[in-house]
Amino acid sequence: MQDQFGNPVSCQSAAAVQAYDRAVDAYLHAWPGALDALQEALHTSPDFALAHALRSLALAGRGQAAEAREALGQAHLAPVAHPRETAQIALIGCVVQGRTADALAAVIAHARQYPTDALAASTGMGAYGLFAFSGRADHDTARLAFADELAPHYPSDFAWLLAYRGWSRIEAGRVDEGLDMAQRAIRLRPTNGHNAHILLHGFYESQQAGAALAFVADWLPSYPDNALMWGHLQWHAALAEIEQGQIDEAIHRLAGPITRYLPAGTPFMGLADTASLLWHLGLAGASGLPWAMAQQHAERHFSKGSNVFGELHLAMLAAARQDRQALHAVRQRLETIGGSGHEGASVAVHWVQALLALLDGQTDSARVHLDACCADAVRLGGSHAQRSVITHTLDVLRLPQAG
Repeated sequence: MQDQFGNPVSCQSAAAVQAYDRAVDAYLHAWPGALDALQEALHTSPDFALAHALRSLALAGRGQAAEAREALGQAHLAPVAHPRETAQIALIGCVVQGRTADALAAVIAHARQYPTDALAASTGMGAYGLFAFSGRADHDTARLAFADELAPHYPSDFAWLLAYRGWSRIEAGRVDEGLDMAQRAIRLRPTNGHNAHILLHGFYESQQAGAALAFVADWLPSYPDNALMWGHLQWHAALAEIEQGQIDEAIHRLAGPITRYLPAGTPFMGLADTASLLWHLGLAGASGLPWAMAQQHAERHFSKGSNVFGELHLAMLAAARQDRQALHAVRQRLETIGGSGHEGASVAVHWVQALLALLDGQTDSARVHLDACCADAVRLGGSHAQRSVITHTLDVLRLPQAG
């Protein structure tokens, strides 16, 4: 049997492979249905290794760590007949276990040997992908090279890859070229949540807030409100509203659809979206903001901390409630992460030190730390739009207060 890309799979059921293909398609395009399709595949073929592996990856993204580890174990136990499958399962294992450096090395090697394994390649692509979270200062250019190396192995009108080639250009500073690619891709495949997200990044980088809001108003009603990117697209719309001075509208979007979506979305994205949007609103002069909502979400899902990018946002929540003890705890966790070799941790420590200095009224010290954080912020991960919260803080140099 072969998957939709022509890769051999160790499964003897055509129905199971068809269900798995639907799951991969939904996963690649941030559309609902991946887990349901995988359940169908595994009901038909319980020892389908790649279906277990994708289930593990999807569950990990939803913050269901125990279930993800169990599914990964099932993938390792199931029989496979091709080295590509073994390599993909090992790569997904690195992702699920949080071994980012190993996973990045694996995805680069895997893509060179099996370039049409789009699912494996996708782990390197996004704002929360392996390149972005690598701590490398050159991860934008490295991801662009990675995406372009895949291009000869796919049709020129393959919308998934065209969108990500556009995304890589947008983040690498080639905004007009990348936005054009993403617009062509969404015409080819309108039902692509990741591409909708990429377009909003293009509009952000080209300072087209009006175009971003028009796109959200036109496209979002067709996107299921339990889909992966639904809440984050609302976050982008709120940023555009802030840019246009529509502060009340952004607050309403946060208190309404973004808050309602939190239980349906991935916990990590919910942390970053709520904390950073509250911070942006505070910088814009808004008061009485629902910090408690974001704090409750953080306590529910990240009581023991997060990765470097997550800690950046946990620090915002701690500073907003003027909790120096919590800020020191964030710094300690970051120092531990830095000791393990992640080069973005020391950059995030500058952010924490700046917030502590602001709490103590030490503006000059805060400015020094914010300058250092801005200078190497690319190592923090995420996107340029997400990291703009740091530069905006430096511009305003005053701390938002908890409502």
